[in-house]
Amino acid sequence: MANHAIAPLDLGKASAVIPLAGGSADVFRLDLDTDIALVLKVYQDDETKIVGSDSYATARAHAVGLPVARYLLVDHSRSRLPFRYVVTNYLPGLTAGSLRNHRDIANLYKQMGSLLRSMHTIGMSAYGRFDTDGIADPVSTNAEFVRSRLDSALSRFMDYGADPELAARLRDIAESDFDAVVPHSRGAVLAHDDLHPNNILATETDGLLHLSGLVDFGNAHAADAISDLAKCLFCSEHDAPGSAPYILEGYGPIDHPDPARALAFYTLLHRLTMWSWLRRIGVLSTKDAPIDILDDLKRTAVVV
Repeated sequence: MANHAIAPLDLGKASAVIPLAGGSADVFRLDLDTDIALVLKVYQDDETKIVGSDSYATARAHAVGLPVARYLLVDHSRSRLPFRYVVTNYLPGLTAGSLRNHRDIANLYKQMGSLLRSMHTIGMSAYGRFDTDGIADPVSTNAEFVRSRLDSALSRFMDYGADPELAARLRDIAESDFDAVVPHSRGAVLAHDDLHPNNILATETDGLLHLSGLVDFGNAHAADAISDLAKCLFCSEHDAPGSAPYILEGYGPIDHPDPARALAFYTLLHRLTMWSWLRRIGVLSTKDAPIDILDDLKRTAVVV
């Protein structure tokens, strides 16, 4: 299968096929007999949008020198293999998530923040999700973009069985902060929307960790930089408690008149979205299934 997939590249034949962790897609490292390593990612039929988002966003990040994979082959035809797939170059290193006990891990978290800051220098012409060619259904203002996301997140939160009183309280909180936070966007930027330790790769030299790659742009879109930073901090603290202060140090000053309020607003939005997504994919089998995200939402409703 692997050799048939990469045959159009004419780079050699696979001598080893090694499964890798890859989120929703099946991912394999291919070691070729020509001493080249590639990555094969296999997608389900309903993930075409993810492939387009991933390939477009990765190309934008690669163009400014960020350590991301280059797409060598994208095949949606299912004529060579019975599924959609892409082939990229291989990025060396281990995930930051697997290195959480390393003595230099704090420095790696700072590098994560610096990398995110660099990505946020990539300006976009509008807000919205990506397809293969750019922004699909572009939205001109952050207020319009976030309004749609917030309404959708709250609607799904209710659809999946959340407590109506909790949902109403969270809506009130979000609405009270909306005008103080959202219109202050400095413009749309390339947002990874899933930057956390398990999507960061690092190598080690003389006991020091060096960020070597950023992977999985399947959620990438054009959004406000602080929204993307909030998603990074939210996910990273879940995977690696204590990482957020170092990420923030690496990221540097936040361009907003009230950074703490902005981060809190977008974190609320991301928590709502994440809980509903976990319900949709079956990780949370019931509306009352215990999870820290729901606990955090309840605390937000009480404290604020």
